[in-house]
Amino acid sequence: MKMLESESKEILENYGIDTPKSGGSELVVKAQVQTNNRAEKGLVKFASGREEAERKADEIRGEKFPGRQVDDVLIEEKVDHDSDFYVSFIYDTDVRSPVMAFSREGGSGIEDREASKLKLEENQEFRFREFLQERGFEGKELVKLASTLSDLFEVFLEEDARLLEVNPLGSTEDGFLALDAMMETDDDASYRHSRNLPDRSDLGREKTKLERRAEKIDEDDHRGVAGKYTELEGDIGMMLAGGGASLTNMDALIEAGGKPANYTEYGGNPPTEKVYRLSKVVMDRELRGLWHVGGTANNTDIYRTMKGFVQALEEENPDYPIVIRRDGPNADRAFEMLREKRKELDIEMKLYRNDTPMTKTAESLMEMIEDE
Repeated sequence: MKMLESESKEILENYGIDTPKSGGSELVVKAQVQTNNRAEKGLVKFASGREEAERKADEIRGEKFPGRQVDDVLIEEKVDHDSDFYVSFIYDTDVRSPVMAFSREGGSGIEDREASKLKLEENQEFRFREFLQERGFEGKELVKLASTLSDLFEVFLEEDARLLEVNPLGSTEDGFLALDAMMETDDDASYRHSRNLPDRSDLGREKTKLERRAEKIDEDDHRGVAGKYTELEGDIGMMLAGGGASLTNMDALIEAGGKPANYTEYGGNPPTEKVYRLSKVVMDRELRGLWHVGGTANNTDIYRTMKGFVQALEEENPDYPIVIRRDGPNADRAFEMLREKRKELDIEMKLYRNDTPMTKTAESLMEMIEDE
């Protein structure tokens, strides 16, 4: 789960890591949303005193930006600091170990700056001291910073985090404190923690009814994957078959003028029932069109999966255009079934195989919609 800044800081405080206080004469008001560069989006404001801070918080609440809405606001002390750093911990699949990324320059724009990396196996503070010493730190600053990094790494390990980022980590006369923080925890380890947090989607908001319905698809059946579903604000339903092209196809639809109503993927040869249930979730929206697209499968039975999609079509009998582009094992039989069902239900549907590029069929769908 991706946590908000306020939630991440609460956990850090439990481990003795300093964060800004809630009071003070100079305050900062921050929208609690998961996005980069909040200040540039007008989601961070400064205030002199609590009254002005509360007024600016009211201005931010309810504000919308692509895919999200501001519901929560954090008000805390604006801290003067000498310098700030960037630090994050993440599991690196290449080295199969936790890795710390560290930069002497924190704050916005960190993605454009170089960061030094340290592979970690155990939480040994001397490793952090050696790392910092090699980068010119010395004396009390080295000792205090190494201790803070060690504490942060302990949080990463103990809280089963997939990512812990503090940006910036501010330096003051009293030590170091997390001026901003973000944490993503491993859902599979949630049973080991008693966190009273809402169930959120990848967009950082609470999951919708459809998202919760979809995730149950894979809950009790390990065969294939068909429960990945994120609800979006558009009106073109998406049935995306996996294989690495899903995001490319999303971009192609947007390029063709369409607005996705959802992001979803299925793959790994899921049974008919699971594809049927996913199809019902996708179609349970006000849609202008539906695009069922995927590459040429190797290990997925096209007939078996497409049969689930057809069962949903029989029940929903949609009146909007549909484009299907798919190929692979048993595709001949699947497309014969689709042609029969198209005629039986009188559905406006175009069918494509692998002789037509996937992205090209997005244009075909949008032309059908515009011609209605």
